[in-house]
Amino acid sequence: MRISAQLWDAVFVRDNGHCQYCDQDLLVSRAALGGAQVDHVRAVAIGGKDELDNLKLACSLCNGSLSRYNHLTTFEERKALMQQKNVTHEKNYEALVIKLRK
Repeated sequence: MRISAQLWDAVFVRDNGHCQYCDQDLLVSRAALGGAQVDHVRAVAIGGKDELDNLKLACSLCNGSLSRYNHLTTFEERKALMQQKNVTHEKNYEALVIKLRK
């Protein structure tokens, strides 16, 4: 769902440029900033609104992963899921780096 630029900016400022799920600094590079997204905690498809209290700043990895979990309708549920998933993501990343950068 596309939100207004003004609302997107308000979310970005409120969340201090950090993914609310993994704490990635989205101002660390232009690439990170370009991947910044806004997550609807409660999806529009199930009644969520384009309101500041329903929106969280997210990196593309977290927001993409969360798109499959619309049944999780609180920030706490969604953050707990991403903390769990990011442990696996980090292990897989480290294994790939070792494999390719021997």
